[in-house]
Amino acid sequence: MAVNTANIVVGEATVGIGEAGTSFATITSSGDIGATIDGVELSWEPDMVDIEIDQFGDAAKVIQSRVKVMLKTTFAEATLTNLAHAWNYNSAHAGTDSTSADIVDNLDTVTGASATLTFKFGIENVYPYEKIIQVVGNAPGTTASATKTRTFQAKRAVSFSSSSHSMKRTEPVAFPVEFRILPTRADVDYEYGKIIDQTTLS
Repeated sequence: MAVNTANIVVGEATVGIGEAGTSFATITSSGDIGATIDGVELSWEPDMVDIEIDQFGDAAKVIQSRVKVMLKTTFAEATLTNLAHAWNYNSAHAGTDSTSADIVDNLDTVTGASATLTFKFGIENVYPYEKIIQVVGNAPGTTASATKTRTFQAKRAVSFSSSSHSMKRTEPVAFPVEFRILPTRADVDYEYGKIIDQTTLS
């Protein structure tokens, strides 16, 4: 196969996250989590099983018994919304403390002080919050006259690993996060999501 340098992709990606049930158009306009550290990693992790028979000294066949799809990144902007995403809480904002939202605007938390934004974290339901995720980066074939983007979209994502919130004198606050992508049964043939390459002419 001949080498085509236009197929070599370089560049960062942007990540958008929204609450389950919202549209990808919504997170494109208002769900950007901002800067990330060390990029975005999408992994496909199959679990293979050997089928062995007496007449073979090796596996006669290999089947895939299950698969795990993961998306990993580190949020570089230490907003309470990003912290809620990393810790798997509801990131939708509400105006009063009377709602079930985990991020509340204008909630008094200390006598005589008015907080403009408060993140409430407590004992969670056994069923974690599911998010929708969209990652947009460069795609092969980008030229001076045409910008080509690669977009990954998933409808069900759950923050799946431990995440720490540290404050250090010489390092920025960052939230490492790993999302487990779950299948959507109604989306036949693309249960885990879509990866779309699109060209926009300038």
